[in-house]
Amino acid sequence: MSSSKRNLLRTGAALGCLALLSACGFRPLYGDQGVAGGGAADKLEMVAISNIPDRPGQILRNLLIDRFHHNDRGVQTPYRLDTRIVATEQKLALRQDASAERAQLLLNVPFRLIENSTGRTLFEGTSRSFVPYNVLEERYAGLVTLDHAYNRGLAEISDEITARVAMYLAKGQ
Repeated sequence: MSSSKRNLLRTGAALGCLALLSACGFRPLYGDQGVAGGGAADKLEMVAISNIPDRPGQILRNLLIDRFHHNDRGVQTPYRLDTRIVATEQKLALRQDASAERAQLLLNVPFRLIENSTGRTLFEGTSRSFVPYNVLEERYAGLVTLDHAYNRGLAEISDEITARVAMYLAKGQ
């Protein structure tokens, strides 16, 4: 088959996919013409992120603020997001001396979207992350590895919470 026929087939397939996608009712979540009129990014701006205790909580809060608020936060927010972090470590592989060689960090983050005026919980869920990491014998290297595992897990959780809250707000309750 010649290259011009292949290009024609690819173009036809791409146009066919676009036609099918538009027929299914797909609307972009973050675009200006997203679900329920405005984009989800505008609706996320209306959510304040509550303080979360401890250093991993500060990191998660900063990640959520970066994802929710693209403009100045000077506006009054009708919603508040409350979260907390429950972290546990599991030892996966043991050396002959019974010390761990491989471990897994389990992050469990329940969250609630609360309406500020009434205090009513509008949406709640739990986000989980499982992050494997190597347990190193050198103390500093081991701490850095664990810290990196927390950062990877918290980034994954912040992405999931952002998407789930955006979908809820975009639905228009």
